[in-house]
This record gives sequence, C-alpha cells and structure tokens, in this order.
Amino acid sequence: MKEKPMIAEDEVSVMGIAAPEAAAAEERRAEHKAEPKAVPKQPEVKVGLKEDLEDIRKRLKALAAKSLSLGLNTPMHSVIAEIMKRTGLVDERWIQYTSVEVENNLGKEFFLKVPKGERVLFLPHCLRDVKNCAAPIDEDGYHCRKCGRCAIAKITAEAERNGIKWYMCGGGSQVINIIQRVKPKAVIGVACYNEIQMALEKLRATNIPLQAVMLRKSGCVNTEVDLEEVFEILNA
Repeated sequence: MKEKPMIAEDEVSVMGIAAPEAAAAEERRAEHKAEPKAVPKQPEVKVGLKEDLEDIRKRLKALAAKSLSLGLNTPMHSVIAEIMKRTGLVDERWIQYTSVEVENNLGKEFFLKVPKGERVLFLPHCLRDVKNCAAPIDEDGYHCRKCGRCAIAKITAEAERNGIKWYMCGGGSQVINIIQRVKPKAVIGVACYNEIQMALEKLRATNIPLQAVMLRKSGCVNTEVDLEEVFEILNA
C-alpha cells in the first residue's frame, strides 16, 4: 500500500492514506460482507516547527540549499512549488518555512563575507516572558537583564560571545530606524513570516544581506523559536 501525504481537516498534519484504487477495492469487498471490515487507522505525523520533526526540517533545508541549482532567474514560487512536490508537504507553515530557507540560501554567500562584528541581530519582544519581564526599554528597544525566564537570555549571550550587537524590538518600523542609524553590513532576524517578508523587501534596496529564523510559534506574546537554528546563524 502506497502512502501519500495530505493535510488533516482539524489540525496541521501529514497523513498516509491508501491509494485510490486500493481503497475502492476495499470498499467493494466490504459491501458484500455482513460486517464491514474496519480499515486500520494510519499513523499520523503532526506538522509544525517542532524538534520531533527534525528530519523534515533538515530535508527542507537541504532542498532549499539545492534550489540554487535551478538558477537565480527561476521565480521563487516555482522553486518552492518544486520543493513541496518532492516532500509532499502542502501545509502553509511549511511553505513559509521553506520560503525563508530559500531566501537565506540566496543571500548566505554575501552574509558570510561580513565580519561578525559588523552584523546585527534583531529579536522580537514577543519572545519575552511578558508577565515577569523587567527589561527596561528605550529607543533601542528592550534591554534584556538575563533573568533566564525566556529564550532571549540564551540568544543574547550567544550573540555577545560572537561579538554581534543585538536589539530586542517592538516592531518592523523600529528595526528599520535602528538599521538606518547603526548602518550594519549584515542582519540576522528572528520574526514571524510576515515580518521577515517586510524586512526582506526593505533590505533589498540597501543590499544588506539578511539571514532569518521564523518563529516556531507566532503571536503577540510568549512566542517560541528554535534555538539551534538561531545559534547556527550566529556562529556561521
């Protein structure tokens, strides 16, 4: 029996199902029996940017890296469509994740040429533990006190270890203002998909390379990010 990925109706998932021909034959056999034979439930793999789906994430990253072989003139939607076709993943969050990975690979060569001391990291304030965060704020955004209640303490410590200046901002407009004032040669951004796309649009006009990490859990408060992905870019 051949498995084919599809999205569950009530949650984001990839589920193996019987091939149409096999399913039809099973239905015909069941009609001639007094007690229809129950079809075994197929194992389900939930799709989300989670550690237990590391194999899917790595597969997408590898295919995104190989997408450069398609040529820089290939429309982005065609590249992503081909990757989705190869993986069988059609969920919107995985498509967004793949889009970010393709963009990262397109700009990675230029990003790596910039010394770490001339790169800047932008973090969203929604990663904070909002109820307990005591970080002061000014025109440069929030200043983490490294209390350890959220992931920001670990991320900023790793950035500082690499000599990378960081900012925790409240939105895209503040990020742009800081970029115009500080004038970094390269940018690392952690954000939701929409914010990443807006940043890409703004930075293309300045020729500043961007490496982005999409939030694993989006929203306005208490969001989440894959620390390994952030550290990978910080240490690149």
